[in-house]
Amino acid sequence: MRKISVLAFLTLAILLNACKSKTEFVINGSVSHIGDNKKIYLYQADNQGQMIPIDSTFFNEDQKFVMKGKSENPEFYQLLIGQRSYLVIAENGNEIEFTADLTDPGSNYELKGSEESEKITEYNKITADYSSKTGQLAEKYSGMITKNQDQKDAIIAEFNSKSAELSKPFMEKSYDFIEKNKKSLTSFFAANLMYGMGSSDYELKLIEYSREAHKNFPNNFAVSSFAKQLEVAEKVAVGAVAPEIIASTPEGKTIKLSDFKGKYVLVDFWASWCAPCRQENPNIVKQYNLFKNKNFAILGFSLDDDKEAWIKAIQNDHLNWDHVSELKQWDSPTAGLYNVSAIPASFLISPEGKIIAKNLRGADLNKFLSQNLN
Repeated sequence: MRKISVLAFLTLAILLNACKSKTEFVINGSVSHIGDNKKIYLYQADNQGQMIPIDSTFFNEDQKFVMKGKSENPEFYQLLIGQRSYLVIAENGNEIEFTADLTDPGSNYELKGSEESEKITEYNKITADYSSKTGQLAEKYSGMITKNQDQKDAIIAEFNSKSAELSKPFMEKSYDFIEKNKKSLTSFFAANLMYGMGSSDYELKLIEYSREAHKNFPNNFAVSSFAKQLEVAEKVAVGAVAPEIIASTPEGKTIKLSDFKGKYVLVDFWASWCAPCRQENPNIVKQYNLFKNKNFAILGFSLDDDKEAWIKAIQNDHLNWDHVSELKQWDSPTAGLYNVSAIPASFLISPEGKIIAKNLRGADLNKFLSQNLN
């Protein structure tokens, strides 16, 4: 009897697997507390990186739904329910179980039914923990600013320092996840998230990972784009020779980065319209005044396109160092050369002209300068 039962079980499993469509994937969703939300949308990124809708459906009376799609290879999708978006990775043959509660403040959700679904659920626990902690920190410091407007700049600087400390264990856990799951597309999502946070500590590791990911997913547009982006990033990674900068001051004078050879130079990409840049400026002013007589200089590179606004911000923030701009905002060739896609962004250049640190802010900038210039 035992042999017959095992045989019957195996036969049933094979038959059930055979019933799964190999030409499409299915997402079976169950959502709690949907409120006024009646419809669900499924989006996929096209070859220009734009999210396009590929399916939509309505919740049934049990707050459940079924969606289908087609993809011969694992691809990124987003389920959109009201104002909430949920990442899904799917390919033909997958039958994915999606569960979520729209009242969950952290937008947590769970996926089952495929290997990638399990990986997303695993990595979501890492991001949820980090998001919760940063959210609590932001709420705390927002309250402090409300009560102490006269200390706003100091509070923001302290918040930025605390945020940087919180990000360190998150980055460690994220990269550990990548190392253990290199053939998972979820690891690419983690790498993209890490790179977007701008930590130079992991930059070379992520550059190397991007090459592996491209080999593992040669037909995935997002992975290919990421690999190309990091090819550019490698040219301005820590240890690389800093590309030459040639641009004009507000007075029309041409300044080159090579003019500063023999000094430590902080190349600071900023703009008058960039609130985080303006918030960081008091700290940069402080560091400049402390180290300007110790072989240290700053070259401010603005992504403004309004010359008057640029000049006014320099004056108002007391930025008493050299400034240049191409007045082309994000179309600035120099910003592209340095792979700058978000500001503030900074590069610390050695007297020999090599990049030795990136995106040092707050206490981290003071610590680095104190160790290297004193």
